[in-house]
Amino acid sequence: MFWTKFFSGLNLKILLAEIILFFVVLIGIGAYTNPNDPLFINSQYGYLFYLLPILVLTLYYGLTAGVVTLTLIFIVMMFYYKEFNLNYFLWIFLFTLVASEFNHYWTQNLKKAEEKFKYADDKLRDLARELMLLKISHDQLERQYIIKPISIRSVILDLREKMLTSNSEKEPLEFLLKLVSTTQNIYDAAIVTYSVENNNFEIIVSINENFKINPDDILIKKSIEDGAITFISQIEEYSEYLAVIPVKKEDLYYLFIIKDMNFLSLNLDTLLTVNLFMFYVIKEKEILKNIKEIALSYKEFNVDFIKEVYRMYQMYKNFNVESTIVTFYVRTDDQNFPLFIKTKLRGLDMMDILRTDKELFILPILLPFTPFSGAQSFVRRMTEIIKEFYSEKFLEENIKYKIELVDKDIKHILIEIYTNYFDKIKNSESKTK
Repeated sequence: MFWTKFFSGLNLKILLAEIILFFVVLIGIGAYTNPNDPLFINSQYGYLFYLLPILVLTLYYGLTAGVVTLTLIFIVMMFYYKEFNLNYFLWIFLFTLVASEFNHYWTQNLKKAEEKFKYADDKLRDLARELMLLKISHDQLERQYIIKPISIRSVILDLREKMLTSNSEKEPLEFLLKLVSTTQNIYDAAIVTYSVENNNFEIIVSINENFKINPDDILIKKSIEDGAITFISQIEEYSEYLAVIPVKKEDLYYLFIIKDMNFLSLNLDTLLTVNLFMFYVIKEKEILKNIKEIALSYKEFNVDFIKEVYRMYQMYKNFNVESTIVTFYVRTDDQNFPLFIKTKLRGLDMMDILRTDKELFILPILLPFTPFSGAQSFVRRMTEIIKEFYSEKFLEENIKYKIELVDKDIKHILIEIYTNYFDKIKNSESKTK
């Protein structure tokens, strides 16, 4: 296990070949110019001859490269020199350790930065998807389509519910195909996967059982090559399909292939609608698969909130990136109070609203990439806002809060938010009465 981690991320054969070749060249230069002292141990600036290559290799490749180079130097010193110069070797070893520590620190910070960028990029894509959803809803409202704007969001909720409750991976795609074919006047279509690695197609679901795939069809090829929606009016060659809508997941393409539909419905807006639903199903399927059991066990929480907490816990577990949850326990008959809090949040912050009875709210707020100290600053800011818009008396008598790091299993976090801490509040209130 240790050696697996030690050599992880390196092509060992290439690394050894580079180091050995580089070392042989240096030894050759040293033996040719200074036969009695090829390592230049006794020279005035002898340290630099091997110290600089070791630093470069260790900074670039890490401790593995430094240890291999030190081993080669050790072998030469043992067999070529009459006396082993321990002082020389220890100095080079010290610089190797310093360089490897910097390499480790830089690599870890680079991974953290990449994960943060990936998370922000995912959130940006989610925002783009929501804006696209808004555009489609607006267009459908103007043209008085069968699906009303509220129905589009309900479709996504239905898809999510289907993914959570289904034991089959095909069922959400079957539901999607049935829905789209009914509402968009599609008579013959299928959802197909294409594996880049194996170069093969597989029909997942189809409207007609006799649906066949033509891998050489120009629309399918163009859709995979461009990674974009393609339809018949974009090409001049013959195609047996009307449109192909791709969604890529790593090396696997999901293709929504339309063979026959009402020609009046064959437009970019319709294809974008299908693409939106496809993208949602494929993107959400993997995450919902991981949180399925939790979401079904804790239905009080919004699925989006559980999903974001899960993401933050994974980032903490893998990269030690801290996030926090601030939970406000509020007793008030003001139904607009949760909305008031929500309007004061930052861009990446996410709030859920849990209702226990008419006057008791639980408002957990996820603060991504925010350590405990940052959460304390957030609480101070929020309490000052509450004092300003309500009163200090309202804050002291009706609001309690709790801060916790997202460093435990997500089940424990949700239990802490909803059950344990809230039971303590109710017990303390009953004792007071």
